[in-house]
Amino acid sequence: MMTKAESLNKMKEKGAYDALKLQNEAAEGVVTETEIIDREEAVPVFDPEKDYTGWRVNSPVADEGQVWLLLQPYNAANYEGRPSTLRALWGLAHTKNPERAKPYVAPFGTSGLYQEGECMIWTDGLTYISNFDNNSYTPEGYPQGWTLYQKG
Repeated sequence: MMTKAESLNKMKEKGAYDALKLQNEAAEGVVTETEIIDREEAVPVFDPEKDYTGWRVNSPVADEGQVWLLLQPYNAANYEGRPSTLRALWGLAHTKNPERAKPYVAPFGTSGLYQEGECMIWTDGLTYISNFDNNSYTPEGYPQGWTLYQKG
């Protein structure tokens, strides 16, 4: 029988393996943003002291309830901020799975634009699905750009 410490060590090893596997799959483009968010438990948490210079573009991190994709490798210890404030370095991931939708974050230039079928949770707590590609509008600013998700 395995001890508690051995079990915890095995779980940590498995978590590290899953995170590295997902990071590689994301960087190679073999998983979609929806698939990344569906496997969010394997996404490492952003570390403001970490050196991301060895990370590959599109590697995901989780921060502030969102999943972010690395756009430009850098050393976070040399920059003040988080992915949400360093949008030139991090792109926002979206999902087409309404059950895994994340709160709305405004696009930054062309980064973070909502594509057709991608979902988000608006400030009213309801989930909306984008009706077209490159959607930079909010449900309030352009209601025709979004469809209210009706579960079931």
